[in-house]
Amino acid sequence: MSSDELRDSRGMPQPGFIIEHQSSDHKWKVLRNIYSGPFSDVYVVADVATNEKYAMKCERQEGNSRPVLKLDVLVLMATKGLKGFPKFVAAGRTDVYRYCIMQLVGPDLGRLRRTRPERRFSIATALQILGQTLRRLEDLHNCGWLCRDVKAPNFCIGIGEHESTVYILDFGFARKFVDKEGKIIPPRSAAALMGTFQYCAVSAHSHKDQCARDDLESWFYMAVELLKGPLPWASIDGHKNHKLIGDAKVEIRTEPARSQFFEGVPKQFNEILTILDATSFYDRPDYKRLSDLLAEAAAENKVTLKEPLDWQNNERMQQKAIFVGELGESHQASAKLDAKDNPNESMDIEFDELPAKDLSKSHSGEKCDSNETKSTNSGARKKQKN
Repeated sequence: MSSDELRDSRGMPQPGFIIEHQSSDHKWKVLRNIYSGPFSDVYVVADVATNEKYAMKCERQEGNSRPVLKLDVLVLMATKGLKGFPKFVAAGRTDVYRYCIMQLVGPDLGRLRRTRPERRFSIATALQILGQTLRRLEDLHNCGWLCRDVKAPNFCIGIGEHESTVYILDFGFARKFVDKEGKIIPPRSAAALMGTFQYCAVSAHSHKDQCARDDLESWFYMAVELLKGPLPWASIDGHKNHKLIGDAKVEIRTEPARSQFFEGVPKQFNEILTILDATSFYDRPDYKRLSDLLAEAAAENKVTLKEPLDWQNNERMQQKAIFVGELGESHQASAKLDAKDNPNESMDIEFDELPAKDLSKSHSGEKCDSNETKSTNSGARKKQKN
């Protein structure tokens, strides 16, 4: 079969296509497409020489109103070596698309949660997840980046021996929030609503620039969802009126809605919301205090934080997660950002990166075989109604 026959109508690769890296002799074979979205496609690929499997994220070079793959590459390179960030393998380009090859990971937390009874994790698992995801955000912020799309579907578990590690991924809405001197970039007069309606901070609904606190506010909403199940505003259609969701988030700051919101949630999360609401745009969030509160919640609920996670030794749960629909897609209120208004839009990177010395040390650890396990990676969640 010719190379042209192994591309779809958009020129994107199909199973069997061989990706050849421009500045090395490395080649990857496309095994399957696991996601096609508005910004990018994601595939499982195998190294032709070693048969190790990776994820490959692609985006077309033409006709893409907001290229985001460069942000994934920039963040993965900035966080190289940090636990819980997918290993960056290579980046390159063809005449039609750019691509990034990275460590393959397992199902996302959103899908895993919805396989559980009452659509929530056990308190032991939820608190361990929240400890890990809090550390991921602290590391990301320490590297000078905001996520701006914190939600369970953007955190995935590892594969095999790494299944107890939670990975953060999908940085298409990320933004550098400090300058070259490490000072926080002042907020713009107005900004597009970036992120996901269900989880974005109250300030984002008012089109205000986001800060580190806002990532943690989104983390807080995710925390309550993992512990308790769907959020009170989950049924509101943000496409039609995202301000209703914003109003609901404001309402939980006052009684009696606040008490109702925290029913069934460790009392420490009430204090967490108070701390976040008192954190200003220029403040460094008190990650240690938040972590200490998670530990207090664990102690009060007789959780050691060493219990097996709900999905460990539960292959059925992980397999079921592959077929669970996604809740909460990422949204951009503005159709296009002004490049002069957002310094990330003018960033350029060379898509021929390959840390060759690291290839033999990849932690994907999954060999390509005829009975390959279905895994997901950045954006690899089918668009289905929940």
